[in-house]
Amino acid sequence: MASTLVAKATDLGYAYRPSEFAVRHLNLELRRGEVFGLLGRNGAGKTTTVRLLTTLLTPTEGSGELFGRDLRSCGRAERARLGVVLQSESLDFVSVERNLTLYAFLWGVPREVAKARAEEMLALFELEGSRKRKPWALSGGERRRFQVARELMHEMELLFLDEPTVGLDALTRQRILDYLAQRARAGLSIVFTTHILHEADLLCDRIGILQRGRLRALGVPAELKRQYRGARFVEAEFDRAVTPEEDRDLDALLARNAPEALEVTRGGTQLRFRAPNPEGLVAEVALWAAQRGIRLAKIAVREATLEEAFVDLVTDDGESRLGAVEAP
Repeated sequence: MASTLVAKATDLGYAYRPSEFAVRHLNLELRRGEVFGLLGRNGAGKTTTVRLLTTLLTPTEGSGELFGRDLRSCGRAERARLGVVLQSESLDFVSVERNLTLYAFLWGVPREVAKARAEEMLALFELEGSRKRKPWALSGGERRRFQVARELMHEMELLFLDEPTVGLDALTRQRILDYLAQRARAGLSIVFTTHILHEADLLCDRIGILQRGRLRALGVPAELKRQYRGARFVEAEFDRAVTPEEDRDLDALLARNAPEALEVTRGGTQLRFRAPNPEGLVAEVALWAAQRGIRLAKIAVREATLEEAFVDLVTDDGESRLGAVEAP
């Protein structure tokens, strides 16, 4: 039976100079057919991690495996099973269409399959009108779409995408994300880095968050939101501004019923706060408003977003309370 793991890192690290580590003590397993989100602020170590796992860099400490083989001994056979789209550009001087078919040819894709796949990629990435242009003559967004399209011309088992949707409009991003999810369901493993946290929440099966070269959190998106932003939001809007006396009443209500409430914002017609168990508080706020003849224009409980969890985790306060993270 084939292994479900396509890559593995065990205390993996890379130092540009002695004691200057870009990545350190990375422990990670990538599974077949999953979309893994690798998140972090600029300089957190995402690109170095991708370069290590794709054998573009040799680890300076720890160990790793790619398709069951030690990273340090991987060669052409293992690299042929990878797809890699990094931020750096590699643009040629033949047309976009010819570029796609040549790239497929280099990977051994049959001619007719390559032609059909090129048409699919040109349509998916909205490049039909640019098929005869040279890649260097494309706009920034078109060049990025071309880079991703070219890498998808050949069959692979593990695809690394470094900010694949940067510079793309919302509709194009969604279409590409849907396509990637479809490929993952067919068995392709994808490592996906992005600064668009909503994309990661929608697409990724699991997410790892890097901070200063170390893996600070690892889990499915729902787990991360619950663990690092577990409290949910109550948002209420009244039909009129509350008076100073009513504002004091709200203070007292929250003190009695939600002493653990966080980020309380109120004033005018708005009330917003975060609490671990907000459902009962919705009824309390609604009753409070009714007793004072205030009509509720809106009241709702909102789940925390991945972006809110990410921001909470990577701030200095969040960092200080995090311990070692184990893979789920």
